[in-house]
Amino acid sequence: MQINGVIMSLDFTAIDFETATKAHNSVCQVGLVRVENGLIVNEYNGLIRPPNNYIWRWFSETIHGIYPKDTVNAPSFAESYLKWKHFVEGQTLVAHFAAFDMRCLRTCLKEFCGLDMEFKTYCTVKTWRGAFENAKLDTCCKHLGIELKKHHNALYDARACAEIFLAAIRSGRRLKS
Repeated sequence: MQINGVIMSLDFTAIDFETATKAHNSVCQVGLVRVENGLIVNEYNGLIRPPNNYIWRWFSETIHGIYPKDTVNAPSFAESYLKWKHFVEGQTLVAHFAAFDMRCLRTCLKEFCGLDMEFKTYCTVKTWRGAFENAKLDTCCKHLGIELKKHHNALYDARACAEIFLAAIRSGRRLKS
């Protein structure tokens, strides 16, 4: 498919992280949705034990509902990454507010896995900015008729992001990194 004069593959991975604190290395959940030929073909959802299994109570209570009791036996980032690296390595990544998710991914890969990687990315916030009253995930979903089952659950957010990106491609919207 050609979009904005560029041949666009309909193959990508939508990614979303939830964090335990404001620190980018405090990932406590990852959601990944693999899209091939414009169809969702695989998903991964996993809790991750953040450093020292420390999660701000305010984040647990008001954002994602993940508590230390949920992650105490979860794998570390490095252990978790082995289960889902095929979703991201060598793939185009799409995220809603990609600057945040890519910073989390790069920080954790470097700090916990000793990897320094770059990725081809697209940001659905930048892509849809100006189309609605705001470009928040729930707003985009509402206007595009996309179901968002549980906001701030990494898998549901990644799934919504994948659908939002596909809607942008299908509508000929200018895709932004």
